[in-house]
Amino acid sequence: MAAIALLGWLLIGLYRNDSARGFANLQEAQLFNLVGAVSVDDAGELHGTPNLGNTRFLEPLSGWYWRVQPVEGIAGAPVVSPSLGTDQFERPPLSERPYDRQFRRHWIGDGPGGEEVRVLESEIDLGGGRIARFQVAGNQTEFEYSVRDFARRVGLLLSAFGLGVVLINVAILLAGLRPLDHARSALAAIRSGEATSLKGRFPSEIQPLVDEMNALIDNNKRIVERARTQVGNLAHSLKTPLSVLVNEAGAKAGPSAAVVQEQTRAMDYQIQHYLKRARIAAQRESIIFRTDIRPVTEKLVSVMRKLNPDKKIALRISSEPLVFMGEKEDLEEVLGNLMENASKWAREAIELDIERTRITGGRSGIRLRVDDDGPGIAAELREEALKRGKRLDETVPGTGLGLAIVAETVAAYGGEIELGESKSGGLSVIITLPAAAQ
Repeated sequence: MAAIALLGWLLIGLYRNDSARGFANLQEAQLFNLVGAVSVDDAGELHGTPNLGNTRFLEPLSGWYWRVQPVEGIAGAPVVSPSLGTDQFERPPLSERPYDRQFRRHWIGDGPGGEEVRVLESEIDLGGGRIARFQVAGNQTEFEYSVRDFARRVGLLLSAFGLGVVLINVAILLAGLRPLDHARSALAAIRSGEATSLKGRFPSEIQPLVDEMNALIDNNKRIVERARTQVGNLAHSLKTPLSVLVNEAGAKAGPSAAVVQEQTRAMDYQIQHYLKRARIAAQRESIIFRTDIRPVTEKLVSVMRKLNPDKKIALRISSEPLVFMGEKEDLEEVLGNLMENASKWAREAIELDIERTRITGGRSGIRLRVDDDGPGIAAELREEALKRGKRLDETVPGTGLGLAIVAETVAAYGGEIELGESKSGGLSVIITLPAAAQ
């Protein structure tokens, strides 16, 4: 655009200079014609009928004038063009505009019609010491208007040309970058779990990058699977010795046996806990799983209704597609613990609401809310209820792990959990989980 603007400036400058040169040459030719057409008669007066080839010299106040004025040795009145009549145009003093070596000078001033005129003047000796002043004036306002009109047309043409250049370059860039946008979409599909590799046709310049990305994805998958296999083998190899220790400790009496039994169970829990966290972390950093919420929820609610025929379990789920960005087993564990906990404490009714929401960072999420009409949890004790093994009521069977497991799983997926009070005065558990892209 800067080059186009510079080109326009140069074109207008060249046009103005050439037009000004042509204007000056035209006035010189008109001045020579005027000098040749005017003479001094025997009475010493000026006479002649100049024809300068422009009818504008005949139109009153047209901006085109000529005048021949006696200076020395000539009697009578000056000879003027019909366009000038008795009007005058200003003439600067010689101190401001002196004659050149050819005894000519020019200036731009105000004409009698309010326009600007360019005047060319020369004093000529007509013989015998008789000197006359010859003046030819051209319409400078028309000249300036023609330059402005040319500049406007050049501006319009170059603007249209510049706009065309911009649009063409935009089209070229969009067409050239389309393969990269396709690659970005393919990567987004991999991250959302819709694909496992970059697929599609790419230009030869992009294909090597696509091949390297697919190789990197395959290598990452192999590393993750190998790590999960090794961790699983380790857990399996430790499971049997831990079971033996638990059984042996259970067969013995005394405080030492109880300590051994408690510590071995803690070891077993830690192994299972970190196995699960490793699995979720590996999943979040590699290929994303996708789990449809509706079938999992409906199946779980159906099972809970059979296990708790004395409870009214209501399910309300949004009609829009809801896809959890995680594994099915983790979703079942979260919902299962929440529904089991609600069934344990509810008097008559349990409500499960699922809908789309927003989570931290503005990402799309899924909101699950489980309400019961049980005794609830006091506000000051809700934080304690999320701690592993913390039981607020020892009279009800349980391990105190349900809400803690839910909180750990939700946190591993980057979600949130909140305990509150339901409308019926019982416990309300609200959790948000990340939603997969549609």
